[in-house]
Amino acid sequence: MRILLIDDDEELMEVLASKLIEQHYAVDIANNGSMGWEFILLFDYDLVVLDWMLPDTEGITLCQQIRAEGHQMPIMLLTARDRHSDKVMGLDAGADDYVVKPFNFDELTARIRALLRREINVSSPILQWQDLSLDPKTYEVRYQDRLLPLTPKEYGLIELFMRHPQQVFSPGAIIDNLWAGEDPPGEEAVRTHIKGLRQKLKSAGMAKDTIKTVYGIGYRLKSSTDENQEQDSQKIDRSEIASAWSKFRDVAFQRLTILENLAVALAENQVTQELHEEAKSSAHKLAGSLGGFGFPEGSKIAKQIEKLLENNLVDPSDIEQFTILINSLNAELQNQPFAEKVRDTLVQNVTLLIIDRDADFSQLLANEADRKGLKTYTASNLDRAREITRQESLAAVIYKIVFPDGKDLVFLEDLHQHMPQLPIVAIAEDAQLLDRLDIVRKGGNLILEYPVEPSIAISSVSELLQNTGDAAKILIVDDDPQVLSSLEISLQPWGFELTTLDDPQKFWSILEEVEPDLLVLDIEMPEISGIELCQILRCDRRWQQLPVLFLTGHQDEKTQHQAFAIGADDYIFKPVVGSELANRILNRLRRSHNN
Repeated sequence: MRILLIDDDEELMEVLASKLIEQHYAVDIANNGSMGWEFILLFDYDLVVLDWMLPDTEGITLCQQIRAEGHQMPIMLLTARDRHSDKVMGLDAGADDYVVKPFNFDELTARIRALLRREINVSSPILQWQDLSLDPKTYEVRYQDRLLPLTPKEYGLIELFMRHPQQVFSPGAIIDNLWAGEDPPGEEAVRTHIKGLRQKLKSAGMAKDTIKTVYGIGYRLKSSTDENQEQDSQKIDRSEIASAWSKFRDVAFQRLTILENLAVALAENQVTQELHEEAKSSAHKLAGSLGGFGFPEGSKIAKQIEKLLENNLVDPSDIEQFTILINSLNAELQNQPFAEKVRDTLVQNVTLLIIDRDADFSQLLANEADRKGLKTYTASNLDRAREITRQESLAAVIYKIVFPDGKDLVFLEDLHQHMPQLPIVAIAEDAQLLDRLDIVRKGGNLILEYPVEPSIAISSVSELLQNTGDAAKILIVDDDPQVLSSLEISLQPWGFELTTLDDPQKFWSILEEVEPDLLVLDIEMPEISGIELCQILRCDRRWQQLPVLFLTGHQDEKTQHQAFAIGADDYIFKPVVGSELANRILNRLRRSHNN
């Protein structure tokens, strides 16, 4: 659920926001009425917390404006005005609650939960989604007039989804909605209730994937009869990237401004050590994050700038090159169409190799893969297939096997031995029991009977990828929110259970809470470096064997040697393509499980 805080006391709102974020709410902060109104026009909020005294207007005036424009979300007035007449005026203006400063944070967050709970459970007309209907007054759910025997939590789940049919709910958000006021369970409880609800919907005649898992994020309703569903899904994925970029766009341009300030200072011979270090840090963060938001060329340019800044830029040719690169980076972010970049980013996440002697069928598979946003390579012979596997970072393989051609099985076995983490979908015609056994023994992960519809074959690849991560718990620690957001998007297709952390000082408590199967660390972070966090792990008996991958912009051998010396399991350079990072994670997890 998303909450907007409108108050010019920024320190107070930061504390409140951190407490709400800990409870799995999404929080935006506006420090004046104009900014708050812009946020309301841009996003759908589940609740607004509004100060009375704002720099540019009165909160009560903004409250009236919100209601006049037809917005129905709950509004909480938060103010130091404690007169009875003020409370009456605030509630009459459309506020749902009135809290007087100073306040107790625990009490305030409890009242926020109560308002959100009231909004969800308020009596309303019968909800309708396709042939599914829900009556909030009788607490009955029907499919084509057939009453579904749901438990209270299953009823709460389907009501939540039907009230917000296009929204993705994380396990944490579901817990906040369904277990508000109770001791919250673990996320496993959410998965158990989702599974039970799916089974009952399927038994009633609905599609088994009516409740769709959006891997790495949560759950939402999915239409099984909409012919454009897959296209809609791509639009949602792209909108998530666009939304993430819009959130961090200003931060990216602030970092670019710091680089431009250094260019001016160089021209005027007024460079300070502080400005130089600030610019170096900005270039480092841009290099690590821009690629994930659809600006791969921007990441490359920022990396070149970072390398230049490793020196003091006293050579005139270096200064000229520095200025040229900054102008190129500015043009990259300003002028290139973001929609195309989103497409490129999504395509980079899943790269598929199609091996088939039948060029027509290969083209049908490639067309279907392209429609679903996958990047494809095709090989009509095994020599070309070997060349592609050596040169490209692949996410999966579709391999049409011809019997009794023994070369196909030899190649399959060789591919599996060299890339055991690579999912392989085998397509075979008239495959008998022993044929299937050979495919499985040689490394095939899924067997499809030929002829097969291209849409089914490509969907099978997606399902196989989603199950590859097997909900392995991955904790990623990086002080740059841009990097964390881009990594979440890149790793979504692989079915990992992701937790991100941008404050290394909270590392230990989050580590104990999440109990991850693998840890991804940045090296350069404030207060505590990734190297130091890894050292702490290796000194603790419980966490000594936890796999640790470093994901960093530092490419020098000294830092790499230091990382491996203190116990790193892998070392990856930023920026990284999603499929490469996912495969490195999967490979490390398999090694860990085999030890």
